Amino acid sequence: MPENTFDYEPLLEINTAHNPSDTELNRLAEFMTKTRDRIPAGYTYLGQFIDHDLALDSVVETPPWHPIPSSVFLNKRTPFLNLETVYGFESPDNPTQPKRELLLADNSKSLLKLGDTKATSITKKVFAGKDLPRIPNSPTALLVDPRNDDNLAVAQTHVAFMRFHNSVVRYLFSLGKADTTETFEEARKIVIQHYQWIILKDYLPRVIKKSVLEDVLTNGNQFYFPNKETPFMPLEFSVAAFRFGHSMILNSYNWNRFFNNDQHPSIATLEKLTEFTGRGGLRGEKQLVSDWAINWNWFYKTPDSPLGPKFNFAKEINTKISKTLAMLRKPVNNSRSFDRANSLPALDLYRARALSLPPGQEIAKRILGTETRILQPEQIANLLPANLKQVFSKETPLWFYLLAEAEIEEQGYTLGEVGSRIIAETFAGLIKAGKTSVFNRNFELNFKPNPAFFPHEKEFGMAQLLKFGKTGNQDFDELNPLG
Repeated sequence: MPENTFDYEPLLEINTAHNPSDTELNRLAEFMTKTRDRIPAGYTYLGQFIDHDLALDSVVETPPWHPIPSSVFLNKRTPFLNLETVYGFESPDNPTQPKRELLLADNSKSLLKLGDTKATSITKKVFAGKDLPRIPNSPTALLVDPRNDDNLAVAQTHVAFMRFHNSVVRYLFSLGKADTTETFEEARKIVIQHYQWIILKDYLPRVIKKSVLEDVLTNGNQFYFPNKETPFMPLEFSVAAFRFGHSMILNSYNWNRFFNNDQHPSIATLEKLTEFTGRGGLRGEKQLVSDWAINWNWFYKTPDSPLGPKFNFAKEINTKISKTLAMLRKPVNNSRSFDRANSLPALDLYRARALSLPPGQEIAKRILGTETRILQPEQIANLLPANLKQVFSKETPLWFYLLAEAEIEEQGYTLGEVGSRIIAETFAGLIKAGKTSVFNRNFELNFKPNPAFFPHEKEFGMAQLLKFGKTGNQDFDELNPLG
């Protein structure tokens, strides 16, 4: 008997065929199969470290419910990407920072002071130089900027840069340099330039569009030209664009072999990362306990990174913010009702309004030069619930607009065109204006990292900085002390 055969027929009688070209179909197929790298979670907190190095608002403690006069909204940092939070101001006599000698290791004129971890009944070992330096018999860290001890991830990032400085000093010792103030200054310049290189060549290419960054580095800025003597910080950058990192934060992380998703509920939540800092009280200790030493292999792609279920990737850049950031303090009486004073997204949105920033559409139109390329109201409306569509789809707070742009145009892998432009020009402009810079007098990026700092590897980035940051004759793995 012949096999049964059946016709294929349309379910809906619509006589309009869709007939895209071969080129268009090829591009769609290529897009569907294109592998795009997610952002390792370490860059989330490198971004926070960089932000603290760039800016400290004079009204940071003032609730932004009311307009803030621009005359009192000042930046208390010199924003040249010069690791001011590590080294202090270039003028060592600035009264708002610890004296330079307090930042140096005992009996040294060039090495930075580091703290040791505390052995516990579980980890019966001290990791020398793996904690921030702290005031004796106190959990308070001895820092230029106390914000770098707000959470353990940014605190350990700060430690990493201090360890890198000390390794650079020891490298200079190996070349015959003495333990002098001059050696400190030479190491400081080397570290700052490698830090700026990481920003331009490792950090920014992961979080903004590479095409925009390349255009800025090749052809220069179009909008931002800071004065070397009195540089201003763009409000569009500080209050909106560079707050994209808030969307990348996870509620918890695989931290090390004691605190990870196999050990639930002992996973490293944001709350715990706050408690194990001086600002959070260190749970009654006077120094970081060894159990909480970070495993950097789970935060940056290193030769030993497994990139498996333990590896921490940042959340996509989009309009969804971690619930933990909507509860900056523990709720009173276990209340879960919304409290604007307790919500980081609310503080970001109110601050932009208080400073009279234009809506995102106006900023986008100015940067893109046309209305045709800005996000359309229906695109933004698709991201909003019904009760917010009418209010925010046509005029959108800049911060939300830039997150929406990343979500819609780049699927959350990087910022979009407008956000990328604001960030690329701000970083390039400030680095070019600084006294210590990877750009030469013609604003050309002619700096090259020292190959001695990344032997047997092709490029220098955060993973290589971390690996090179050994201090003395240590007996533990630099990237993963707990093994």
